[in-house]
Amino acid sequence: MSSRAATAGKQGRGALSRASILGAALELVDREGLAALSMRRLGAELGVEAMSLYNHVPNKAAVLDGVQEVILDAMPLPRPAPDWVEVLRGTARAFRGVLAAHPNALPLFASRPLSTPAALRHVDSALGVLRGAGFGPGACVSAFQALTAFVVGDALSSFGPAAAGDVSAPRYDALSPDELPHLTAVLAGLHGHDARQDFEFGLDALLIGLRARARGDCQPRP
Repeated sequence: MSSRAATAGKQGRGALSRASILGAALELVDREGLAALSMRRLGAELGVEAMSLYNHVPNKAAVLDGVQEVILDAMPLPRPAPDWVEVLRGTARAFRGVLAAHPNALPLFASRPLSTPAALRHVDSALGVLRGAGFGPGACVSAFQALTAFVVGDALSSFGPAAAGDVSAPRYDALSPDELPHLTAVLAGLHGHDARQDFEFGLDALLIGLRARARGDCQPRP
């Protein structure tokens, strides 16, 4: 990149900062996927040398952590309320929504724990809702993990990126009722089936179970 182009790029994005770096990283991931993100490429996006980035972020891992943070910033923090189940329902829906807006970043949430203070505020707030519902420390963690895994898993299934040519369309019309009687019996219900329905069904089931646990109606298996 020429010095003139670099200067123009820097002027176009404003002063270099952690926020501008993370914003550019998310834009790059949204556009080209996680594999395209490197410190050198990110510097080029911002019109600076890669070494300049290290004044604001220590390494690529910190950039990836920050990308998660920026995505979560788009959703409100859950707050304790009398109807804690509905608070968790709204939080799960909001979480799915921000993940759907950035499908190329989904693998980060499936493989990396949140680590920045801003991102961890979402964890802390959700745990506060669960504690307010009466869950003990261990049960709070288990309930939070169950909700998070469900939302991330659903988002990966519904919106996750797939490499071209790696997805095979199932030939349902060629299935034998004799070999697969139950699957072929429900095939009619797949036409027009909405993935959002599956999410809401699963979320209902999970929240019903958590409400029962909070009341003590359901004990953990040994």
